[in-house]
Amino acid sequence: MSQGWIKLKRGNTTRELLKDRKAFALLTAIACRAKRTDDFNIHGLAPGQALIGDHKNCGLSEQEYRGAKTRLKRYGLVDFKATPRGTIATLCSTAIYDINVTEGQQADNEQPTDGQRAANGQATTIKNEKNEKKKRTTSATPVARELAELLLELIWQRKADFRPPDLDRWARDIDDMIRLDGRDPQRIEAAIRWCQADPFWQSNILSGAKLRRHFDRLELKMHAQPARESTRERIERMEREGKL
Repeated sequence: MSQGWIKLKRGNTTRELLKDRKAFALLTAIACRAKRTDDFNIHGLAPGQALIGDHKNCGLSEQEYRGAKTRLKRYGLVDFKATPRGTIATLCSTAIYDINVTEGQQADNEQPTDGQRAANGQATTIKNEKNEKKKRTTSATPVARELAELLLELIWQRKADFRPPDLDRWARDIDDMIRLDGRDPQRIEAAIRWCQADPFWQSNILSGAKLRRHFDRLELKMHAQPARESTRERIERMEREGKL
């Protein structure tokens, strides 16, 4: 954890996020872990970034973790990126937490003046606004991004050295599934989890494009699982087949 201080701000955004305790807890953990200087680190993190791992490291269930990430992304507070080392969270706004990011490896005991704080805060805000505008023009929706990250995480669970893909491209393909193909996100999530557990499809669905291309086949296979045979039905079948 970086040294220094973090400041919790009052405001409408803070009050709104407090309604979701899981999302607020996740944001607090990210703010506490985030780097505040640009000195060297083994994970290559930039100021304002934190390596948070997975939902277990954050003390949340998988469903709580996904919901909290979605809320933070929707509010434009945090961006998430899946990597082989774990999820990297990037703080995108100081609306709730100010982590006192410093530049040029400023020492912790060299407190900036009020004027420097204001200038740094303004520069950070402008930079974040530019990044947000860029993301809005090049990225898919948060839901599509979450589904792309889920697919990648499940692949990495089976093959840790799977080459990091263009996750933005995966998300855009899944976004097309939702907007153009009319696929419900819950159905897409179910298909992702099923195909990555199926011995055949887990090695064939390794991108968002492949998921979109074979989605109908995946759903047909999912719903074509044979019904479980009761003991009575099994005995009757074996009698018909002359096995009893």
